[in-house]
Amino acid sequence: MAYSGTTGNTTVNVDQLISYAFRDAGKTAEEATPELIGAAKQALFYNLQNLSNMGVNLWLLENMLVGAVTAQQQLTLPKTVIDVRESNWVYIINSAASEYLPISNPDSPAVFGQNIDLVSTSTIGNNWFGLQYQASQPVYYVGFNGYAVGTGTTTYNFAYETSEDGITWTTVKQLPTTTLSDKEWAYFNITTTPTHLYYRLRETVAPTFSIRQIVFSTSQQVIPLARLNRDDYWNLPNKQFPSQRSLQYWFDRTIEPSMYIWPVPNNDFQMFQLIVEVQMQDVGSLTNQIYVPDRWINCVQKQLSHSMSLQLPGVDLQRVQYLEAQAQKAFLQASEEDRDKSGIFFQPNISYYTR
Repeated sequence: MAYSGTTGNTTVNVDQLISYAFRDAGKTAEEATPELIGAAKQALFYNLQNLSNMGVNLWLLENMLVGAVTAQQQLTLPKTVIDVRESNWVYIINSAASEYLPISNPDSPAVFGQNIDLVSTSTIGNNWFGLQYQASQPVYYVGFNGYAVGTGTTTYNFAYETSEDGITWTTVKQLPTTTLSDKEWAYFNITTTPTHLYYRLRETVAPTFSIRQIVFSTSQQVIPLARLNRDDYWNLPNKQFPSQRSLQYWFDRTIEPSMYIWPVPNNDFQMFQLIVEVQMQDVGSLTNQIYVPDRWINCVQKQLSHSMSLQLPGVDLQRVQYLEAQAQKAFLQASEEDRDKSGIFFQPNISYYTR
C-alpha cells in the first residue's frame, strides 16, 4: 500500500476555506461574486478574532521583555496584546567589562556606563559597540536604550555577535528591526547562552548610529508580580512610591493596552518578563494561510460555513441550523484539547489564620 510519507505538508488557504463554506451552504462556485467573497473574508476575520473571547489560544502566547526607567509608572504594550497571562520582575546583572570596544572610539565606555543621560555615536569604520570581559561568561538578555531627538524615533537593525579573540566575530542573532523613542528600552532573549569573552551589537543598515546604553545581562532572580484589579490600583495612596523592584501591576485593557506597575522603578535598569496573549493575524489575501494550528482548521471551517450561510441569499433555515450545530461541535472538540496537559497541584496555605 502506498502512503504519502509526509506529515504537515497539507496547507489550506483562505480561498479554499471560502469555497468550502459556499459548498456547505449549498452554493456553487459560479455564485461566488466579488462582493460575497469580500463578505466571506470579513466573516472569517470576525470569527478568528472572536476565538480570543472563548478562552486562551495557546499558540498566541508570546514571551515579551519590557524595560523601564526611573519613576516609569506605565509600560505601554503593543495594541495587539489582548492580555498579560504571566508577569515577572527580573533581577538583571550587568557585569563590568575589562575593556570597551572599539578602543578607537572614545564613546565606547559611555555606552556601557549605566547612565542613560549619555549619548554615544559609532563611526563609519567601526559601526558597532562591544566589550571584553575578564573571563568568559554567558549573556541571557541583550538590551539597548534608544536616542532620538525630541518626540521623534530612531530605528535600529542590530546583529548580536560574539568572539573569542576580538577579531573574528560570529553573528549569533539578527535582532528584529526596532524603532524606539528617546530613552526607551528594547530587550531580547538569547536562547543559546555559551560563554564568550567578547560581545557586540553591530548596525547592519545605517552607516552610523547613536544610542544611550547597551547592556549584556545575566539574571540572578525572577520574581512573579501580583495582579491588581482597577479598584485596588486606583486606591493605592502613593502610586509613585519608588523601589528597587516592582511587586504588583494593573493591566489596563484599552485599545492601546498598558501595564501600571507598583512600586515604580528607582533606577533605569529594571526589566519585566511577560507572557502575553496576542491577537490573531489578519486574514490577508486569498492565497494566504490563516495563523492557526492544523488541529483548529476544522473548527474555523465550520464557523465560517455557518457565518456564510447567514450572509448568502436563499439558504434554507434547516441548513443554517445544522451548520450552527456543526460549528459548536467542532469548537467544543478543539477547545477541550487546546491545553498544555500539565498536572494541577493544590497546596492549601492557612498559616495566616493559625499563627
